[in-house]
Amino acid sequence: MTARAGSGRRRCGVLAIGLLTASLAGCAIWGPEGGPGGSGIAAPTATATAAPLDAVLGADGIQRVDISAGDDLRLRPDRVRARPGTIEFVFHNAGNTPHAVEVSVGSAATGTGNLNGGESQTVRVTVTEPGHYPYPCVYHVSSGMVGTLEVIAAG
Repeated sequence: MTARAGSGRRRCGVLAIGLLTASLAGCAIWGPEGGPGGSGIAAPTATATAAPLDAVLGADGIQRVDISAGDDLRLRPDRVRARPGTIEFVFHNAGNTPHAVEVSVGSAATGTGNLNGGESQTVRVTVTEPGHYPYPCVYHVSSGMVGTLEVIAAG
């Protein structure tokens, strides 16, 4: 009987190692949060808030800004200031963790879709009213990977 009890323990050990390996593989794909619907990682402690970056107005009347998404699950800059009109975001994945960023204006959201490491995607929105409009990474929003577009009154 001792031999059977030992082999049963070995099988349980092999099963446990297999489950642990499978769960860690999932982390490698989605990052420390675990992907859509993941429980998230601890939010950073409160720090001084950086001033918003002003979108640059082009000769064509379109305001533009570059946003970087990293493996630290942060968007840089995480605050952008613009005037009412068309705003063009270029989102760059500066790390290896996949991201998908959406800019929400009213009830509509326009997004990048999945961005793998090194990829970039342009998102263009038109905002007519002053206000605060979020641009979260839908994969990592529970980890605080959210930016804000601050549209201020013209003039």
